Amino acid sequence: MAPAALALAGCGGAAPDDAALPVPSATPSAAAPVPPPANAIERVSTVPERLTVTTNEPFYSVRVEGDLLVLTGVEAPPRRLPVLDRDVGPTTRRWRAQGLVVDVERKPCEDDMSGAPRDFTATLTLGGRTVRGCGFVGTPAPPPGERAAPAAVDTIPARFVGRWNRDAAACARPAASIEGVKVSPDELWFHESVGKVQRVEPLAGDRIRITAAYDGEGERWTSMQTLAVEGDRLTITTDGRPFTRMRCPD
Repeated sequence: MAPAALALAGCGGAAPDDAALPVPSATPSAAAPVPPPANAIERVSTVPERLTVTTNEPFYSVRVEGDLLVLTGVEAPPRRLPVLDRDVGPTTRRWRAQGLVVDVERKPCEDDMSGAPRDFTATLTLGGRTVRGCGFVGTPAPPPGERAAPAAVDTIPARFVGRWNRDAAACARPAASIEGVKVSPDELWFHESVGKVQRVEPLAGDRIRITAAYDGEGERWTSMQTLAVEGDRLTITTDGRPFTRMRCPD
């Protein structure tokens, strides 16, 4: 499977066509952040100055750290973008950096994937395109009816492990099929690429989100993907695009 067919997941929502959003340059803007006047009084807001905003499919996370917005996403290292200006309202805040605008409102938000409650509704605007998400401070609350979310682990649970292919005929002749997937506790094998698992995050239901370092077709990359098991079917969602395979007999 080509590298483009492999990638991610997060909290919020995706653009209608599930296309990846443009990513602002890691090069800081020539314009320096403008500090407030020495006698300026910070307007009171119910939105804190420091928080984290995440979106879902495509996955982005922005952490507000004073005069910096720390942006992370799939297949890209964190980018530290200077805040160029900001706006504060009684129940809102806005931060703007080069190519990135973060809007947060004090309004309840639900994680689209897990249903977990968040304290803030948010949007990220990158390169002129906007996706919605949720904001939180510290460790986010777990989904309804659950205790604290299970800690991330380094291996894939046993119910996901096995050989998966398009149909029974492909399972019977794995050498003739290029659409099979082999899942082990610490690797995902596709036709011409293998991903070594770096992190496994349990989600609600029989779902996990993994981060894996892939090597194949002369390239190396890191991807975030969501795996879900329902009966004898495994669904892998990559960059908002799911595909499903059936479990092959041992």
